[in-house]
Amino acid sequence: MRDIPKALPRVMSRGLNRTATSARTQVSRFLSKRTGLKVKDVRSRLSLQKASYSNWRSAIGVSRKRVSLSLLGPKRTTRGLSVKHRGKRVTIRSAFPALKGWFIRQEEGVDWPGTIGVEAAWGIESKQVGRLPISRIKGPILSWVYEGAKDDVNRIQAESAKRLAKNIHDQVNLILKRKLPA
Repeated sequence: MRDIPKALPRVMSRGLNRTATSARTQVSRFLSKRTGLKVKDVRSRLSLQKASYSNWRSAIGVSRKRVSLSLLGPKRTTRGLSVKHRGKRVTIRSAFPALKGWFIRQEEGVDWPGTIGVEAAWGIESKQVGRLPISRIKGPILSWVYEGAKDDVNRIQAESAKRLAKNIHDQVNLILKRKLPA
């Protein structure tokens, strides 16, 4: 590699970018399974900062905006609202549709995130709508779901570290094969 002065930045940036791309795929599949969203909907909310020859840093960003409830396939049932969650449907009781989304009737002294059968990450906006005791139901925030799953995040990071070493080794072999005659 000493004889090829421009090879090191090329090797590092390509290795980092390949690793980050595969890590983004793992994160999008994980979040898709965890939330019930389609993989393409999750992937559109992930950002990928690629490494360059001068900046050997790549990063994956997870959106901090709420996902629309419409992406979870809401269906009206006799008991309330049914949404997709981890491969099955979960019913949110006392929910009803309105012109601008789904709402839930509030009762005094009831802790909503614990009683509706959906994780707290799905959240219910606590702001009341007008003078009525109702609140709007919104979808999950992907960054909260990602941060809440420490074990899975650590597993993905460990696999990415192993993959980075392999990708860098593969790039070195590729450059050496191209520069050295067979």
